[in-house]
Amino acid sequence: MTKVTVKYKLGKIVSISASGHAKFGKFGQDIVCAAVSVLMQTAVQGLNEVAKLDHLIFDSDEKTAYMYLELPVEVNETQAFKADVILETVLRGLQGIAKSYPKYMKLYEEGGANIQ
Repeated sequence: MTKVTVKYKLGKIVSISASGHAKFGKFGQDIVCAAVSVLMQTAVQGLNEVAKLDHLIFDSDEKTAYMYLELPVEVNETQAFKADVILETVLRGLQGIAKSYPKYMKLYEEGGANIQ
């Protein structure tokens, strides 16, 4: 099962982690793992290229199906706004996957989440 944890600080997403193979399909052909991976990679690209967050913390390990991203502590107002839009959009995608595939992905929100 894939476990995704979204952490908040002051009502804003500050990090997202994903770990574990969903086991919906064969390794390399699992649509749940692929969907989570695409959303995480899109978040990283958006945060780097759109929000211009050069010091984004990112780590991944393909073998263990682990991905982690965390916003830097120091961001300006424009970066914070863009990062919030990007991460809230990614969250909606993750919520959709968790709703559609509850046996294969669990979504956890910590620290003042906007659970819907």
